[in-house]
Amino acid sequence: MKPRRDSKYLQWIRTLPCSVCRTTRNIEAAHTGAHGLGQKAPDSTAIPLCVPHHRTANDCYHKLGPRKFAEVHKLNIAGIVAELNAKPSIHVIAGTFVGSFQHERYMLGSTRSGLSRAVRKMIELRRTLQTEAGENREEPEIL
Repeated sequence: MKPRRDSKYLQWIRTLPCSVCRTTRNIEAAHTGAHGLGQKAPDSTAIPLCVPHHRTANDCYHKLGPRKFAEVHKLNIAGIVAELNAKPSIHVIAGTFVGSFQHERYMLGSTRSGLSRAVRKMIELRRTLQTEAGENREEPEIL
């Protein structure tokens, strides 16, 4: 069975900062899942890495291999993949849209504002949280 391909997911991964150095320039989707000769890992296992950390530097993923790369750069690759694949949800509580993501809840606005506005806010919130992963920035309002 062939691994699952998702070009939109890979495109989104390339908009995120490098998992190692946080640069936003020349980002590639680095497949981290199990693979063998002539086989590629599923796209859902990709993490964002800049070109040097993915394949050109002496301490890059392709030269060190997954275990050594994670050790050298102090990364939890499985954790990064899990966060990137986390799915947000939206519920209505007392006339307010409430988004849930990564075990936290966020106020998205009144139901009078409409679901499409709440969905847009949730998409932006997810993008912001995942872009800032690993950085110590002020979190959005948590319920």
